[in-house]
Amino acid sequence: MNEALQAFLDRNLPLPGVAACSARLADRSFVSRCYSDWFTAAQVEQALSRLALAADSVGYHGIQPARLCWVFEHSRIHLALRRDGACLAFFVENRPGIASARLENLLEEFTGLSAL
Repeated sequence: MNEALQAFLDRNLPLPGVAACSARLADRSFVSRCYSDWFTAAQVEQALSRLALAADSVGYHGIQPARLCWVFEHSRIHLALRRDGACLAFFVENRPGIASARLENLLEEFTGLSAL
């Protein structure tokens, strides 16, 4: 596992309301953590793969997304994309009081990590 990513995750997680997270590195390897019984590592990795593919598809229309968010009845998925192909998704409870500003900062910090 990438040491910079490992240190980033260790320093910042878990957070209240975050049910799981998954990162896909530029070499297509995954790092996933689950903090509730809502998701398994296999589920978040498959979801991240599909969401990253959706983000790539938007690029064919001249739109280059850096951040995306999907909202579901009980959860939200926040996705950050890096220029090197790495991406990070947080699977978060969809309820009031979840620290979205903290998640926003973490996603921003992920995109600025120097070596992944």
